[in-house]
Amino acid sequence: MEIIPVYFPMTYLSPAAEGLLSSCFGRTAVYRPSDRPLPPTMQAAGEAERIVVRTPVEAGSDRLAELMAAYHAWAEENRGVDLAALKGRQSGIPFFEESSPSRIRQDIRRMGSKSRETETVDPLFEARLFLEMAQALDCQNSDLEQSLDDVRLKETSMLAGLLGDADGHPDIGAAPMAGGFDDPGAYMTGTRLQAWWRLARSGSGPGHLLVTDSRAVMAYLVEKQADLEKIDQFRFPHRQAGDPAPAAWQERLLDHLERLVAGEDARHVPAEIPAAGSEEAAVSLSLYRFQKAGTAAFFNSLGKLAAAQPASGTNKNLLICLVEK
Repeated sequence: MEIIPVYFPMTYLSPAAEGLLSSCFGRTAVYRPSDRPLPPTMQAAGEAERIVVRTPVEAGSDRLAELMAAYHAWAEENRGVDLAALKGRQSGIPFFEESSPSRIRQDIRRMGSKSRETETVDPLFEARLFLEMAQALDCQNSDLEQSLDDVRLKETSMLAGLLGDADGHPDIGAAPMAGGFDDPGAYMTGTRLQAWWRLARSGSGPGHLLVTDSRAVMAYLVEKQADLEKIDQFRFPHRQAGDPAPAAWQERLLDHLERLVAGEDARHVPAEIPAAGSEEAAVSLSLYRFQKAGTAAFFNSLGKLAAAQPASGTNKNLLICLVEK
């Protein structure tokens, strides 16, 4: 069975992030918290089989949609309000606190029949709601950055036309690098990881090969788990989302990673895996290994993130890949 790297802890994959991942892997799996429609760019990537979308839980998607609609309505109503004034009204802001459950529970219990008011709130539903909100924020930030990149490109093209000599000015006419907005994983990192793991483990589990493009997430994990060791690093030529995939060497890379998950020596790297030249745009792939315990044991080791999830007893390694420019 083909091993597919699983993107985490975000559920929105921007075109910039897809370009990074596709520079290393032919396909990447992405979890989503509900069966609501995907963002258009992810829909296109799924149809082109560049990503595999996993939806472990579909029940309650209508309730999620109602809560998200209420949240967006609140945000629109308070557009332009001074941030300091909002901070003084924290109790009236949906999901303001990082811990968030108190307000979420109130809003969930208000919905539906009177009997629902006494229900115990489902932690999985809370996690899915948080991931929906985070996904909306990440998508919005990505769209904003793309719009800013378009403006920058028009400005540089205009300057090149005015100067008449783009070759003499290396900064003129160059396309801006995508993905320059703040690392989404730096926002509520622990809560993102907790919510994502709760979602991923609710299905068949994410497996033992995870990938992130968030340096903040990787730094958080290394700080929390001393046994997570960096074992290797590669540099590949950077590709854009949708470029034809160099499938042959990517298959060899996946085979190498699968061997590392199984516990084989990390030094035996296939010679056919290419390296980026010093002059070309490159993507860095750093490999981190958590030995002989597997994914559940790793998340259990992070304390509150696992919430009493028993380890699987596997002797496989967990391999986490950090992909960045």
